[in-house]
Amino acid sequence: MHSTYVLPPGPRPTPWQTLLLATKTFHFFQQCATRYGEPFTTTITDIKTVFTGQPEGIQQIFNANPNLFDTITGSNVGVAVGENSLLVISGTQHNRERKLIMPMFHGTRLRTYGHTIQAITVEHTGRWQPNQVLIVQQTSQAISLEVIIQVVFGSRKPTQVARLRQVIVAFLKAFIPPIIFFPLLRQEFGGFGPWSHFQLVLKTFNDLLEREITIRRTEGFSERDDILSMLLAARDEDGQPMTDEQIRDEIKTMLLAGYETTASALAWACYWIHRAPAIQDKLRAELMPLGSLPDPEALTRLPYLKAVCQETLRMCPPVPFAIRLLKQPWAFCGYELPAGIGIGTAIGVTHFDPKIYPEPQTFRPERFLEQQYSPYEYLPFGGGTRRCLGAAFALYEMQIVLGTIMARHKLALAEQKPVTPSSLGFAISPKGNVKMVILS
Repeated sequence: MHSTYVLPPGPRPTPWQTLLLATKTFHFFQQCATRYGEPFTTTITDIKTVFTGQPEGIQQIFNANPNLFDTITGSNVGVAVGENSLLVISGTQHNRERKLIMPMFHGTRLRTYGHTIQAITVEHTGRWQPNQVLIVQQTSQAISLEVIIQVVFGSRKPTQVARLRQVIVAFLKAFIPPIIFFPLLRQEFGGFGPWSHFQLVLKTFNDLLEREITIRRTEGFSERDDILSMLLAARDEDGQPMTDEQIRDEIKTMLLAGYETTASALAWACYWIHRAPAIQDKLRAELMPLGSLPDPEALTRLPYLKAVCQETLRMCPPVPFAIRLLKQPWAFCGYELPAGIGIGTAIGVTHFDPKIYPEPQTFRPERFLEQQYSPYEYLPFGGGTRRCLGAAFALYEMQIVLGTIMARHKLALAEQKPVTPSSLGFAISPKGNVKMVILS
C-alpha cells in the first residue's frame, strides 16, 4: 500500500525502539532528530509515524483541515478511556463533545474552583512538621487526586471520597506502558498478567462511574456545580444530552489526563525552584505581599509564578508527543505521505530547540516574561483542534497549589543529585523520588 511513497528516515522498527520510546521519550526523540534530521519516522504500536519538532511542520499539522485526520489513540489510550472519549472520537462527534465540555474548564467557571484547590492544598500540607523529609510526588498526587474528585464529582462524603480514591488509583496504576505500547501483551493469559488485571480494574471503575451517574440522575443535578452534574445537564445545538456511556468515558479521560500529569508537573516545579536559590528568592519576594494564605485569584495574576509554571511545562511537558492518523494522502514537509500513516509533534524536541530557547537545559522562567512564544513553539498541551481542554485548568491549579505551598512553607531539597525524566507512567515524571526537607 505504501510502496510508491518515500517516508522520512528513521530508526528500524524493533521492540527495543518501542521500549526506548515508551520509557525514555525525550532522549529517544532528540536522538532521532539529531541522527535523521526532521521530520523522522518511527513505529508506534505497529503504526509508522512521521514526527517533527520544527515549528513550521507543527503549524502545518495544527492548521490542517481536521477532517484530514483520525485518532491514533483507539489502539492504546483508547483501551482505557473507552470509545466515546474525546481522545478517540473524531469528526462531527468530536466537535460536538468538545463544544459541550469546553465551558466547564474556562472563564468564570474556572474561577469557581480556586478556593477548593487551595483548601485541599492547605489540608494536605498542614500536616507537615519541621525537619520532616517528604516525597514530593506523594503530596502532589494526593492533592491532584483530591482536586479531581471534588471538581468532577463534587463529593465530600469521606466514605465516598475514599472509595473513589481507591478505584481511581487502582485504575491509573494498572494502565502501564507495556499494555499501551505493546498490543501483543493485551492477552488474557488464563486470567493472569497485566492485561487481565487491567480488565478487572477497568470493569470495577466503569461500574463505579455508572453507579455514580445513576445516583446523580436520581438525586437531581440542576442545583449542583460539579462537572458530573454539568455533563448530565449539557445539551448540544439540537437539544440532545450526552449518553451515560459518553459521560462515563469523558470522566475517565479527565481522570487519566488530569491526575498524574498535574501531579508530575507540581513535583517538577518544586524540584526546579529549589535547585536555584535565586529563582526561589524571586518567587518568595513576589508572594510575600499576599500573606500566608493568598487569595487564589491573586495567585493566578502573579507574573513570575505563572512564568515558573510555564517553564516547568516547557522542561517537562506532561505528554511529550501528540499523534494523529492520516485518512488520506498528504504533502508534509517535502514528503508525500500515504493514508494510514501517523503524523506527530515531538514536543520534547521543540521545547529543547536552542534556536527557540537559548540554553534549553537551563530552568529559566524569565524567558516567558521576556518573550511571547507561538503555539507552534510552546505546546505543553498539544494544539490545534485537539489541544487539551484541561490546559487552562491545569495551569490554574499549578499556580494555586504551588503559590499556596511557597507562601506557607520553606522547603529544601534533601538530595542534590540531578533528577531525570521517566515515562513509566502516563506522564513524564521525575525518575525515582524528589525528596524535600520541611524547614518551616
